[in-house]
Amino acid sequence: MATPQLKLGKMENGPEWYGKPLDELHFEWSREEELELERYCEKILKNAEEEEMTPLQRYEATWQGKDKDRLHIEVKYNVPYAVRTLDSFADAIKPGDVYKRPKLHVKAHLATAARFKLDIINVYTICYTEELWGADGRMIEYGTPQQVGGPPIKTMEDIESVEVADPKKHGLYPGYLWAAKELMRIMRKYGADKVLPVEVSYCGDPLGTVHLGMTGFGPGMVMAKKNPELFKACMDKAAEWSIKFGIAVKELNPNGMYLCSYMGAIPPKMGKIDNEWIMDVDARVAREVIAAPGHQPYMWHTCGSPGWEPWMPLYLPHGAVGPGSFGGWWLGPDMPVEECFAYARENDLYCGCTIDDHAVLDGDFPKIEELLAPRLKEAKRYPKHFCAIGVIDYWTPQPVFEKSMELAKRLGRF
Repeated sequence: MATPQLKLGKMENGPEWYGKPLDELHFEWSREEELELERYCEKILKNAEEEEMTPLQRYEATWQGKDKDRLHIEVKYNVPYAVRTLDSFADAIKPGDVYKRPKLHVKAHLATAARFKLDIINVYTICYTEELWGADGRMIEYGTPQQVGGPPIKTMEDIESVEVADPKKHGLYPGYLWAAKELMRIMRKYGADKVLPVEVSYCGDPLGTVHLGMTGFGPGMVMAKKNPELFKACMDKAAEWSIKFGIAVKELNPNGMYLCSYMGAIPPKMGKIDNEWIMDVDARVAREVIAAPGHQPYMWHTCGSPGWEPWMPLYLPHGAVGPGSFGGWWLGPDMPVEECFAYARENDLYCGCTIDDHAVLDGDFPKIEELLAPRLKEAKRYPKHFCAIGVIDYWTPQPVFEKSMELAKRLGRF
């Protein structure tokens, strides 16, 4: 067998810093920019004074199963909507600009947290290993990079010959890590870290990385059936990547960190094919990230895709949630609400079940309340449950998002 080697593809339209490791990235703030950052942090501090508990106190109380004034709110606004906040809906600054310019990434998160009085800053990953396994990538204006050409992994030789990249050195990941690290440094500088938690994503999970970065979705599904040995070899390499990325995020010392669960893309049973072993891969990622040195942030899954439900009872037996593993999950709008919350209560898991994104996009407040009310009723039955609001669509008007947050806070009060 040949010695594995890095097979880094090209990134079309990549930023000027592309290819530099994290320890060589230095982006300076002007005096005017420093004022912007300070003002955002001042507004975050002012927001925290308006309620009985600070968002950080509420977040920690939720994870620790303690009493609180209202439900903690997790909202996935991600880079695209953070950009909308930063440029006041001018449609001038594009998500791709933020992926290329880490300083804009920092500003966008602080501006969004200040504007919408968020309970948490959510730093979501900006790429999915598109060019780290041998393919090329292309940056676009309104989304994460595209993979160019066919998927790079087709044979056992392909996967055995490729070395797992380093998120601190390769691709867009050093810029992502710099932005998350700098965001938390700025918050510490102005005291916002004392009131507002930050969570950082190390998505996607091994299965998502196989489908999105290595094999393509269709060929990956066929591979799981027709060539399970190759599929398992891909999963092993993808797990190595998730562990490296997870440890790099852990070293930033955020309050929380999470990994998307892509399990809805594949069933536990495919005829005679048993896919339960995939849970063991996720459990391995959790164990090794937790075992890495340093303070351990709260760590959890997001599981939003339809078709995920059959996997839910398998996570705990395989160690993919629970003690020494992921502490819980964010669930998508199609999940059975009462069943999911009951399972989380029984197994002492952090849990929230989001509403349909379209209701928020449409600004249909009777519908939003109709969807939120039963979820929050269930969430109030256990102190580790939280309120989840779905990924905020790029076109959602700012007043709609603002009023949705106000509604969730009102309905979430104890």
